Amino acid sequence: MIQAINSRKSIRNYKDKKMSVEHLQKIKTIINDAKPLFDNIPMEVLLIEDGEKITDTFKGLISKYTKVKAPHYLAFTSEIKEGHLENIGFIGEEIVLKLTDLGIGTCWLGSAIKQDLFKTIFNVKDKQSYIILVAFGYPVSQLKPVVNRKRFDKSKLVTGAYENQYETIIQSLVDAPSAINSQPWKLSINNNKFDLYLENRNILTKKMLKDTNRIDMGIGLSHLYNSAIELGYNVELKQSCHDVGNSLYITSAILNKS
Repeated sequence: MIQAINSRKSIRNYKDKKMSVEHLQKIKTIINDAKPLFDNIPMEVLLIEDGEKITDTFKGLISKYTKVKAPHYLAFTSEIKEGHLENIGFIGEEIVLKLTDLGIGTCWLGSAIKQDLFKTIFNVKDKQSYIILVAFGYPVSQLKPVVNRKRFDKSKLVTGAYENQYETIIQSLVDAPSAINSQPWKLSINNNKFDLYLENRNILTKKMLKDTNRIDMGIGLSHLYNSAIELGYNVELKQSCHDVGNSLYITSAILNKS
């Protein structure tokens, strides 16, 4: 997963080519095997093989960040419960990283299609709502490790002293994608305990990205969790009471060597 984290970036240009049958079968297996953050929240990942069902809806004024034409898409639906957005981000990014390992490009799409329109095109389970899309396909340019990312310095995102052994894990979180690169995560480290918070950088992002940043938190947590697992840690995700002023506490990750 660490190699995939290093190579993952938002791909907006795809080859005009459908996935091979072999790759589609692998993707179906990846979806089935993906583990949610909260298994008590009903949700579903829809594999949309015919990307034109989505691209045909791209009409009117849609920003370049949401209008990405791809041969295929993943759609995430969920019941609306506390934690459902973090849950979508967590499970979705695991899938994204495994697609990256296969050399497949991906891009999270925050508001590419309206809820009502989506439900006229696809079957959505009772009590569930459409949440977000991920575009995917063969990228025009081959994926390779990203050397320079536009990211905040760790000192702005991380508080507390930490040992060098955690450096790769922390960098994996820093390298996670987020809506308009808002990077809403804040990490407080105390020994082997990592407390993860959502921190809105300004009033504008707090209003515009209220829901999307909750998905981002799940994405960042997926990076932290999966990189720690790969490095041989047992990771316990546990929520507890925290008073942190304007920051929103999400969860804690407790790391112990296997």
